[in-house]
Amino acid sequence: MKRTQERAKQQELFSKPEYCDPPRTKERGAVPEGKDGTNLSPDVAPERDFMIRLVADLRKGRDPFSILKKYWREGAEFNPQNCLLLGKAAQNRQDYALAREAYEALLTPSRFSKPLPSEFLQRVRKRLLQVERAEQAARKKSQHQSQSSTGNRSNAGPHTPQQVSPSAAPRLVEEPRQIVAEENLPPLEVQFETDSGLLAEAVKRRRQSDRARFELAMQAYRHAFRVSYDQLICLPTLRNIQFLTYQEETARKVMKDFRGRAILADEVGLGKTIEAGLVLKEYIMRGLVRSALIITPVSLVNQWREELQDKFDLAFATSNDPEFRDDPTQFWSRPFIVASLSVARSSRHFDAVASGNYDIVIVDEAHHLKNQATRSWKLVNSLQKTFILLLTATPVQNNLEELYNLVTVLRPGHLKTRKAFKEEFVTRGNPTDPQNRERLRHLLKEVMIRNTRSTSQVHMPPRFASVTRIRASEQEEIFYRGVSRLVTELSALRKAGSTTMTARKLLEAAGSSHNAALRTLEKMEFALESLEVLRSELVDLGNTLGSGSKIRKVMDLVKSSPDQKIVFVNYLATMEMLKEALDNENISYRVFHGGLTSAQKKSAIEEFRSGCHVLLSTGSGGEGHNLQFCHIMVNYDLPWNPMEIEQRIGRIHRIGQTREVFVHNFCAAGTIEDQILTVLDRKINMFELVVGEIDMILGRLQDERDFSDLVFEIWVKHRDDATRSEAFRDLGARLQRAKRAYEKSKDLDEKLFHEDFGV
Repeated sequence: MKRTQERAKQQELFSKPEYCDPPRTKERGAVPEGKDGTNLSPDVAPERDFMIRLVADLRKGRDPFSILKKYWREGAEFNPQNCLLLGKAAQNRQDYALAREAYEALLTPSRFSKPLPSEFLQRVRKRLLQVERAEQAARKKSQHQSQSSTGNRSNAGPHTPQQVSPSAAPRLVEEPRQIVAEENLPPLEVQFETDSGLLAEAVKRRRQSDRARFELAMQAYRHAFRVSYDQLICLPTLRNIQFLTYQEETARKVMKDFRGRAILADEVGLGKTIEAGLVLKEYIMRGLVRSALIITPVSLVNQWREELQDKFDLAFATSNDPEFRDDPTQFWSRPFIVASLSVARSSRHFDAVASGNYDIVIVDEAHHLKNQATRSWKLVNSLQKTFILLLTATPVQNNLEELYNLVTVLRPGHLKTRKAFKEEFVTRGNPTDPQNRERLRHLLKEVMIRNTRSTSQVHMPPRFASVTRIRASEQEEIFYRGVSRLVTELSALRKAGSTTMTARKLLEAAGSSHNAALRTLEKMEFALESLEVLRSELVDLGNTLGSGSKIRKVMDLVKSSPDQKIVFVNYLATMEMLKEALDNENISYRVFHGGLTSAQKKSAIEEFRSGCHVLLSTGSGGEGHNLQFCHIMVNYDLPWNPMEIEQRIGRIHRIGQTREVFVHNFCAAGTIEDQILTVLDRKINMFELVVGEIDMILGRLQDERDFSDLVFEIWVKHRDDATRSEAFRDLGARLQRAKRAYEKSKDLDEKLFHEDFGV
């Protein structure tokens, strides 16, 4: 009976969710390709074979612990999860020698290809300490029993065999004997006893179990599973994500230790969005989140929507959607919303947002909440929310009170009152210098996670950028100046916003190619005769232009090496010109743009991956796809929004890239794109920044307008080259000050956090 109960206990042990992890590869991003497994990497194949054999043995009804122990002795390939599983099972079976072996293996740095998370190793050390204490207790008990039995046997006569407890002898000598003895134990006779009267009565009544009680028991089981986050059930449902251990551990820690209320303060480029998405998806799948509000800068609204859809299969309504403009009341009642901070805090929408109840609120670039007196802080603080995540790479920018304001949104009172916080932690006369740092760090560790590149072992290859300014032909220059004059006069009319937007699109198209500008000009009509005459003249001139000087320069670059290249363009009309040029040079290429179906997009990426020379892509091209196999990028035209430029770079300069990355930027001299490149490249060295840092700098311009709006206003306001250049120099100086402020905040963060806030 005892042995049957023990077997049932082991079966229950191995059926727990924490022991049901799927086999993981040594590199989470190395996912096997093909259902037959023929493309498995060398690191994956041994684990796959091991798991197949393990499952086969389990299906035969064999004892799981004995199977794992057998494979361990045979030297099978154990990943960290299976190693921990063996240790726990051995510890429960009181096989302390085997448990110690498994735990010590986990603490051996050279055993696994990647370092294990510090929190995971800390749990292993605790278990190892438990094993050592249990061994000591077992030895003391065995010695006591041995002494007692020796006294009894001394009275039994000289021919009584004297038995010595294995645990009383030296450990290294006796461990093998203990294993042999355990495996050679004689079978136990098991007898079952039942109350025949009660059994007969139950059969006679034929009473069915209560359905309501069954449902209640199942609900209790599901609830118990929800509050255990050792296993992330959302991982198999995600796509286009290279899983990183520190990101998974961050998600677990947020839910398990912080109860879903935390500041995610990873360094720029380490994937705070992925970590927040993991928490969000996990809560949704466990039934704990049915409504979510994500608040982000206006420039990141579409990026959040795309990431959530492409990686987490979550559909969110956004404040950029037509529904928001048509029916705001209906929009704010939607269960899943991504909204810009400027829209949410506006007087028109503040009350509608604040009156909602949200299961989770996620605030990106949360340093915008640094001041309690602002509408931004008041809005987020007033929201009714169960869980809240604040994402910021710089939780402190100017002084320590900003940190107090962020933490107060999460846990009011965690840092006591403002007065008490300043007295205990802020050096008088220097609001950026913390005192009692260890105490402050201890309190912050209870609400904040900050992973760094050094602790996360995320290292990126270097990136090199070049700018090629092309001297346009005389006819091309006349065409561009004519378009610029038309745009300036249109903007001066100060008509409806749609007119200004059309003018801006026309100037952007002219910076891409005359073909793109012609498509826009041909659709325009003006009641004002002077404008209509100018438009007609530009159409006639544009139709006489050839392929253009820029295309010839780009084709020279494409032909200069056999390496694969991604060529980004903003307009399909420009893409048509490049396709014709590539056809003339017999260069293989594929196209990627928003008009393709999902299957066509996937096919284009796969054919490019298979060796096609060029991928012609619009600005959003490759979103959600891993393109690290390519390391050369060409910006044929330049978006006015630096965030879009950075997103293009991020397609290839990302985790998993192994080669040096080259970014080639082309523009025509004297254009607005030329001025933008001058400001971004020469003033703040944008192309040397880590992906994600440009937004941190732009956020310090203290201007509600988008960067692209700023440069357009400068262009149409100043009509001659001299005043335009002066205005752009002023913009460059503002950017330089913003960059210095960002670097100062990084220094303050380093002083506060160092590298001890990771998982």
